[in-house]
Amino acid sequence: MILKLILAIVGSLSLTLVVFYAWATSGSYPRENYTDILTYNVDSSDADGQQLSLVSYNIGYLSGLTNLEAVKRPQTLFDDNLANVIANFRSINADIIAFQEIDIDSKRSYHVNQLEALANGLGLAKAGLAINWNKNYVPFPYWPVSAHFGKIVSGQAVLSRYPIAENQRIVLDKVASRPFFYNAVYLDRLAQVTQVDIGDQSLMVINVHLEAFDNPTRFQQTRIVRDMAETYAKDYPVLLVGDFNSALNRPDEGDRSIEIMAESELLTSALPKAQWTNQPTFPSQPPEHKLDYLFYTPATIELNGTRVVTEVGTASDHLPLMMTFTLK
Repeated sequence: MILKLILAIVGSLSLTLVVFYAWATSGSYPRENYTDILTYNVDSSDADGQQLSLVSYNIGYLSGLTNLEAVKRPQTLFDDNLANVIANFRSINADIIAFQEIDIDSKRSYHVNQLEALANGLGLAKAGLAINWNKNYVPFPYWPVSAHFGKIVSGQAVLSRYPIAENQRIVLDKVASRPFFYNAVYLDRLAQVTQVDIGDQSLMVINVHLEAFDNPTRFQQTRIVRDMAETYAKDYPVLLVGDFNSALNRPDEGDRSIEIMAESELLTSALPKAQWTNQPTFPSQPPEHKLDYLFYTPATIELNGTRVVTEVGTASDHLPLMMTFTLK
């Protein structure tokens, strides 16, 4: 009798775990909308002239320096960081902004659609969305349970002053050595490919957020995105931007995957490799490592300038990068 009771309890717990796993690893955001091209009814800001500008920003879902910490974050943290980014980006008045880690409907950021809020605040009406995390429950950070992310709808996005003709999400390989249940709740690492039409020219913006924790996987992903960018470069001007999660001055990283990009014959860095350690972007305070990069095709794009946008401070654990350029 006792054995039957034990078996019944074990069976019930197992069934509960299976049902919870199936629910947690599914998502609420429709897959057919993963690559939506959106138009917002906003008061559009004017362009500064012939010179174009792009900002790349791992916005860290506006969680500041608390990104991966097991802490309770007040809503005021997100509200203040959003207001900070909008105020400082307004003065920059960039034509294109490539975001990584931007939340659309997540418990961890109080279910605010951060892309819509930024589009409205910055007067940029066009957006390409690429969902890379759509789970009903993410049990991270692991402890305490009260700090779990819970529901997440998040991704990458390109906000633009100019029309967006096409928008794709290329899913990169996951870490093969991780167990299936880990990968089932882990985000997809993406290359978002967005075609922005500027007058009679088309600019390809490739927005990436590469693997952070596994070096071999990051190497593979870096090769793939470089090859992809070089293929597009045969027909279009290309900007390959985002969080490459690799820095020259991190000894624990071992071989640096970002050096693969320095070997490209078709793309070049907005900042020469010799100066990469002089442009740290992570953490935002104090910045020590350059994880974020801007690459462009010099045959079709003329670089006018680049800098770190330090004005936003610690709205994210990363600092944004900006470049000004003209199309040849």
